[in-house]
Amino acid sequence: MKKKLGRIPYVYPIPIVLVGANVNGRPNYAEIGDCAVMAVQAALVTVSLHEDHYTTKGIVENGTYSVNVPSTRLLSLADYCGLVSGLRVDKSRLFETFYGELGTAPMAAECPVNLECRVVPHARGWEAPSLRGGGRGGTRR
Repeated sequence: MKKKLGRIPYVYPIPIVLVGANVNGRPNYAEIGDCAVMAVQAALVTVSLHEDHYTTKGIVENGTYSVNVPSTRLLSLADYCGLVSGLRVDKSRLFETFYGELGTAPMAAECPVNLECRVVPHARGWEAPSLRGGGRGGTRR
């Protein structure tokens, strides 16, 4: 039997992604459960990160970030990225990092899907802090 969830503002299941950003010259990855497609033709995705997140600092500094979709094999490592702050733990060695055209959006080679994004202005009136990124290209294994 199906369970009624009531009014919720998202689609289930919510995908877990790793958002990558260079912070103080070093790759950092944060586990985020709030990622969505904003537009297909314009290739826009959005991630919701609180302004106090360590990763947010790098996104603001560089104006770029990556969205990395982990496989089920990587879920423990992805969870670790969500449990510890890059302010206290160096997460740059957790993944084999590579860069695309933007040069400042670190991507995890172990993830089967990677998107590199440039921050674009976001809509006013949104309740949650969010970053809208224009996709510059993606990789897929």
